[in-house]
Amino acid sequence: MDFGWTPAQRAVHDRMRALGAEADAAAPDDRMRVLARGGALGLPIARDLGGEGLDLVTTALAYEGLGATLRDGGVLLAAGAHLFGVALLLARVGTPAQQRAWLPRMATGERMATVAATEAGAGSDVASVEATADRAAAGYRLTGEKRYVTWADRADVYFAIARDGGDGGAPARGLTALLVPRDAAAEGRGAARIRPGAPLATAGLRGARLAPVSFAGCEVGPDALLGRAGAGLAVFQIAMTYERALILAFRLGAMERALGEAVRFARERAIGGQSIARHQAVAHRLARMKLRLETSRLLVYRAAWELDQGHRGQAEAALAKWHAADSALQSALDDLQLRGGAGYLEESGLPSAVDDALGGSIHSGTSDVLATIVARWLGV
Repeated sequence: MDFGWTPAQRAVHDRMRALGAEADAAAPDDRMRVLARGGALGLPIARDLGGEGLDLVTTALAYEGLGATLRDGGVLLAAGAHLFGVALLLARVGTPAQQRAWLPRMATGERMATVAATEAGAGSDVASVEATADRAAAGYRLTGEKRYVTWADRADVYFAIARDGGDGGAPARGLTALLVPRDAAAEGRGAARIRPGAPLATAGLRGARLAPVSFAGCEVGPDALLGRAGAGLAVFQIAMTYERALILAFRLGAMERALGEAVRFARERAIGGQSIARHQAVAHRLARMKLRLETSRLLVYRAAWELDQGHRGQAEAALAKWHAADSALQSALDDLQLRGGAGYLEESGLPSAVDDALGGSIHSGTSDVLATIVARWLGV
């Protein structure tokens, strides 16, 4: 087994690391544009569809580079929802016409995509969604209220999951997955009926711009259907597998950066003329941060490799997201506690890092949901 990186992969990592630093220096509202301009939104998309055609392992390494220098976890979450939750899904299950229509513009960030699945009564249990996709003369009519939609007020297209409304009086069966353009009004189909709410005041990940979205009888054509009508749950599971495998790849870079800063602090901070790094309790805290980083790396890259091989990868993706999220949160807490009272000050940036990491344990499936997926994979 080769754990090394090729010069080409290292070059991609270094380029994304530099891009992350550029985005970090930009105003918050400009960061996504910087990522788009630098090619971060199309890395694994095929070259003939506007991307770089990278494998997913290299894409994960690229996002690790971004996370090492860009501290805005919210905008990286939004970029991941766009690329891993929607664009890769299109590349996997979209028709050739859908891919040609959307992927070149998604790869450049000209059209930003996001996932609209969660509802008031359907979070982890997406099968319980109440939004409906009724058959209409020109395609489908989507009606429902979605919550916690990433990049909601700036998205150009929503990957929405709704209960199939049946056809010609037939009872509803299963879920239907739709790709809903926000500019449907240009064809007289009522984008005015897509109403994003104001961004929510979340504790962390503010750059993700989470908000509710209302679909009030929004009509889309038959070309909006992803997969088969009534088979939307399978489509959604594919999207979540890609997202869970890769959405926290940027956290690897963030965890490595935080560990380096913590080590430097422990070496330089002296009490009674002695570096606190000499205390075993401090040294062990740092060692555990390193352990979490390296085990998270192994699971994230394993999940990406599984998907590159064409395997389903659901359990591997669940393990990667579960472990990386829990590790990032615990290491963020260790990093804060290492500094004592100074770490609790907002100016240190560490309370915000804890809040961001806490969000990672919720989005794309909570730890309990992911544990259930793994347990089912084990046959229990």
